[in-house]
Amino acid sequence: MSGPKSGGTLKLGVATRLVNIGYVPKTRSTFEVFIANAALETLGRYTESGEIVPFLAEKWETDTDKNTITYTLKKGIKFHDGTDFNAEAVKFNADLMIEAKRAEFADLDSVDVLDDYTVRFNLKKWNSAFVESVANFLWIMSPTAYQQMGADGITFHPVGTGPFVFDSYETDVVMKFKKNENYWQQGLPYLDGVEFHFYADQTSAMFSLEAGEIDGIWSTTARNAFDLSNKGFEVLTLKSGLGALARGIIADHGDPNSPFQDVRVRKALGHAIDVDAIIDSMMYGYAIKTNQWGAPTAWSYNPNVQGTPYDPEKAKQLLAEAGYPNGFKTKLISNNNNEDQTFFTIIQGYLKAVGIEADIEVVEEAKWREITQVPGEWDGIIGYNFRGDADLSLYMPRNFTPGGVLYANNLQHPPIIEQLLNEAKVAKTQEEKTRILHQIQLEVWDNHAMAVPMYVSTNPSVLREGIHDTGINVTYMTVWTPETTWME
Repeated sequence: MSGPKSGGTLKLGVATRLVNIGYVPKTRSTFEVFIANAALETLGRYTESGEIVPFLAEKWETDTDKNTITYTLKKGIKFHDGTDFNAEAVKFNADLMIEAKRAEFADLDSVDVLDDYTVRFNLKKWNSAFVESVANFLWIMSPTAYQQMGADGITFHPVGTGPFVFDSYETDVVMKFKKNENYWQQGLPYLDGVEFHFYADQTSAMFSLEAGEIDGIWSTTARNAFDLSNKGFEVLTLKSGLGALARGIIADHGDPNSPFQDVRVRKALGHAIDVDAIIDSMMYGYAIKTNQWGAPTAWSYNPNVQGTPYDPEKAKQLLAEAGYPNGFKTKLISNNNNEDQTFFTIIQGYLKAVGIEADIEVVEEAKWREITQVPGEWDGIIGYNFRGDADLSLYMPRNFTPGGVLYANNLQHPPIIEQLLNEAKVAKTQEEKTRILHQIQLEVWDNHAMAVPMYVSTNPSVLREGIHDTGINVTYMTVWTPETTWME
């Protein structure tokens, strides 16, 4: 194999339905962020070790005493519509995030343009996670395009600085991008275009790949990855776990009438379940076991967390101590996809073995989102999906503080957790922050058993032979390098 070749159109399958792709303040799903990479870029990017380094920015400087972060931007970059990428454009995008009340930008007070290529973020208080918020959520879109098309118009027509320019979108079928002939990185991109083909389910995407209709699938099921690997396809896995979806279960312990309001019952849930067996049978090895937030590779992972290792006798003992020697009845609420239903059928068996009779209730995706997002509520146990990120102060408040947006409405909120998360945000050294986050892991999982974490997916994604340098699953789950991708 020689070096990179120019030409060709990469066709990737994704099993999702697009809700938004171009209006950044409303971007939510991992699929949307991954697809947006083709057209939109950020001020910083992740390295393989999880460090954030400059990308559209030349550099940044933090002042922990004045609560400011000052970005110096790269010059000579233009948006797809010819608008200059500059400090005004960055301020415009950041102001939209403030206006949208995005949780990740709650600590941003204002943005000042110091000159054409220098912009300063003024924080209400020091937030050590804010550089990551900017790198991970502030995908820079053209102010001109937004002003001309509005939020609705730009929703399915992203206009950024990226290597590919939006070409067309056939709703729920395919979104096409063509090469950005004026891309700021000289000699890139190699491809003529990128297409994202949408499927109702992972099985349909797999059949399309096998038929040669697409070149790969981003974020497929573990079972499909296992089957396709045996047919000669390349499986890319995210070994760091950064940004990947993590899985577990969570109960309605905010309800004073629920048996799960007792921490002993919540711990019994964890002890009842054999996570190793689930990873082997359901995930085909495409997962990393965890007993806390994040994978063991994360700097915030605390090796001293005991968690709730598989011990059904311990589970029965805790249930008896909590006043349920004969167990009780509850519900397991499953999404209507096959993987979720399989997961809960396995969980149902483990719970029955310790005396908990759980009926499975299957709900549509829209209903599942409604009851897990504030102010929604659920009865019993539901799937706990979270991100395997290292900086708990950025992501954990979404679940485990009173102002959280996911699951939070149905949970107890011990004050110590919010207190420690706030302390982590204002930590001025990495050493101090690591110490606080390790303490948070102990409080959340060992002392309060807020949920039962089980594993972090390695986000298996599949490519046919001859596709190179995609950057898929190299640094962070939703980030890839479409500009360096090439095809034989």
